[in-house]
Amino acid sequence: MSPPAQEGEETPLPPVGTRPPLPVDRNRPDRVEEERTLGALGAGPVTWLEGEGLWALSVDPERWPAICRCISEVMHHPLSTLFGEEAHGGIRLHALFLGHDPTPGVHVRCPLHPGVLSAPSLAATIPFVAPFEREVAEMFGVTFLGAMDRRPLLLHERHSAPPLRKGPPATPTGELEPYVFPPVEGEGVYEIPVGPVHAGVIEPGHFRFQAVGEEILDLEVRLGYTHKGTERLFEGQPVARGTLWAESISGDMSVAGGVAYAHAAERALDSRVPAVTEAARGLLLELERIAFLCGDVAGISLDVGYAVGAARANRLRERTYAGLRSLTGSRLGRAIVGVGGFRRPLVLGDPAELILTLRETSARIQALRDHLLDKSSVVDRLQGTGIIHRWTAELLHFLGPTARASGLRIDLRVDRPYGPYRDVEVHVPRGLQGDVQDRLTVKVDEVVEACRLSETFLGRLGQGIPPAPATPPPPGEPREGLGWVESPRGEFLVYLALAPDGTLGRVHVRDPSFLTWPAIEQAVRGNIVPDFPLCNKSLNLSYSGYDR
Repeated sequence: MSPPAQEGEETPLPPVGTRPPLPVDRNRPDRVEEERTLGALGAGPVTWLEGEGLWALSVDPERWPAICRCISEVMHHPLSTLFGEEAHGGIRLHALFLGHDPTPGVHVRCPLHPGVLSAPSLAATIPFVAPFEREVAEMFGVTFLGAMDRRPLLLHERHSAPPLRKGPPATPTGELEPYVFPPVEGEGVYEIPVGPVHAGVIEPGHFRFQAVGEEILDLEVRLGYTHKGTERLFEGQPVARGTLWAESISGDMSVAGGVAYAHAAERALDSRVPAVTEAARGLLLELERIAFLCGDVAGISLDVGYAVGAARANRLRERTYAGLRSLTGSRLGRAIVGVGGFRRPLVLGDPAELILTLRETSARIQALRDHLLDKSSVVDRLQGTGIIHRWTAELLHFLGPTARASGLRIDLRVDRPYGPYRDVEVHVPRGLQGDVQDRLTVKVDEVVEACRLSETFLGRLGQGIPPAPATPPPPGEPREGLGWVESPRGEFLVYLALAPDGTLGRVHVRDPSFLTWPAIEQAVRGNIVPDFPLCNKSLNLSYSGYDR
């Protein structure tokens, strides 16, 4: 009999196979109980959105903060995303609160009054809502009353009109006023501006440090330099073409973006894909995770000055990318995932060769972790560096390995199972301290688990080749769909609404980095300036995913 799990550990994994029955959580409401709770709010009719797997209700602006507060604080659903839409000649706000299985979650719509471009802010209820409101403000021209931060978020230039409003694309008309950073005060306090242009091959971002000596007091990050207007590019395009932009949100998570978009479109079209297709998608998702996280281990090794560890991790990363290329024809798994299936068949080859690679990767990444943690010079840099406490990660709703290293057990493959994850057990590793060493350890454990899951999904393919997708038919009426994937960085969401002619209407993408970028500001406080690159690499957040 296995010993009981200690704090911060998971129970031993069962044999590979079907997901065992989950324990019943008597404190977690099911779908029926959640409907009753929403009905008791008196906010109006509660409807079920099959394409999103959420309850939906519409509220007036006056009740918008109260309803969102109830869902967040009473029903314990965190805000996953907030965005705007121009509909029926006015602006409509959307807030999506995702629940954990079997609790679905809630989609709250708030149509603004005709001719009125203002709404109450949710800042008093949801601490991390500011970036969402700032984006809606600059993209749709909405003013949030009571907002604590009204600065621009992504735009560095004035535009002739809010860029996501209907009509001709807005044109830049000149630079905005200087961006105001918090003032520096106190004896011996000084600022260190870094970027947006950096040495080496890296995307642009500005970091403003406030320090005394070498100790960092505070840091503010400003992004938006790679803003591409991706959500506007989706509009009016055929559904099948949307994967092109979804894969481009963050290039190192191309498969995650493509699968999340495909899930959203398939739910909107009420389309089902064969089990073998879902298994193949799961295989590609896990291979992407392996390559991504091996790259993170390499980056951490390099930033502590241990080139041998970086070389060994990068070798594992490149072997995995070679496996992706042999399967899909693309090193990053691009242009393969499609709505309804795959855009071209996978090239399976000899499964035994891929299985051998997966098992070697699992063994070697664990051996590398043990090797790194046996080096006192490495451990001295990792332990106690860049700590993100659990309560901070939970309060600000950080995602992915960043949150799990701080002790949170969040993973969409378990919380909202999709595709092939509906009937497999997924081990979710966690840390205790939330420092760089915990993030390294969690990422190694996730590589090991991804290798196990990859082998499981590969076994489900047999010699079958997933079929190519059929062209989605026009829906004939407006439809909506929500897709979600646990990407290497965490929860990746795609919401889309189809126009009556079958083309894409409103598409909203929320990359996990949009919620997790503030983690670097929390991680570096109290650390010394030279430890910033190590903290940053241990999080490995996406500039492009934030900017979109």
